[in-house]
Amino acid sequence: MASTITLEGRPPTLFKPTNLNRKQTKLITLEEHAVTPFPIPGPSSTFSLFNASFLSGLQDRLGNLALRLQIMDANNIGAQIISLNQPTAQAFTNLQDSIQFCQQANRYIFETYCTPHPDRFFGFATLPTQDGHAAAVELERCVTEYGFVGAMVNGFTATDDPDQGLYLDDPQFDALWEVAQRMQKPIFIHPRVPLESNMRVLKDMPALHGAPYGFARETVEHVLRLMYSGVFDRFPSLKGPKKKLFQQYFQDNIVCNTSGMPRTSALINLLAETKVENVMFSVDYPYESIAEMREWFETVPVADETWKDIGYRNAIALFKLPLDYD
Repeated sequence: MASTITLEGRPPTLFKPTNLNRKQTKLITLEEHAVTPFPIPGPSSTFSLFNASFLSGLQDRLGNLALRLQIMDANNIGAQIISLNQPTAQAFTNLQDSIQFCQQANRYIFETYCTPHPDRFFGFATLPTQDGHAAAVELERCVTEYGFVGAMVNGFTATDDPDQGLYLDDPQFDALWEVAQRMQKPIFIHPRVPLESNMRVLKDMPALHGAPYGFARETVEHVLRLMYSGVFDRFPSLKGPKKKLFQQYFQDNIVCNTSGMPRTSALINLLAETKVENVMFSVDYPYESIAEMREWFETVPVADETWKDIGYRNAIALFKLPLDYD
């Protein structure tokens, strides 16, 4: 039985030993990746950060639907929200190339994953963020035509200047945020390798450019830009209104998951800083093992109701999934 953890100032019911048979409880994961047959620029540079043993079989796991379902079933994963492997459309600099790729890729995810398995797979739209209006149009199309539950943007968007990225706080993306707010669909900001200009102090240490340090730095900077620029004030229904302290934006507008981070101390600290409904279980398949992430999550010393909230209820509520695991 897991030990009890208490934190000053948190409800005492949050941290209790478990009486739930956690192995028999279905979970939902929402940062799970796939590939399409359509080429994109740049991903080989990301793969080069990994060693050969890690890369062995990775491409097969990314694209093998039967294997994915087999692993999900073996570990009682009820559903995944599927997204493409970073950096996807954000690697393009040409708008028309990106639009074409996004339309093809989104149709592929819908037809390959969502259509044959409507209760197992849901989709995050891939967006042509070279242009705010084009991104907004594609999000609305994917929600309307495919029933996608949101969109994933893989960090900054490449530009013709290798030292300059395009971020979602740019005013042109007000069109995208308007659609997201009106349709009540979250925008998932996924990390990518930072701009080289941001990592020059570590230029001789390429292993630090990816996960966890480089990825965390890139995402934190992107989110801070959104907070500082007033995006959440201009579009209050994204989660919460009014100009406020960064801590309040974090609690009102930002949702986090456990993807790739099986650290109990980190999860407990997150629960101390934000609302339980803002925290969700995820794996980061196939970069992380579903079995290992599930085994860890089953040991997390939180109350059973909190564990179920993080494991599946919060995802069902946020993404309005037609599922009921209670």
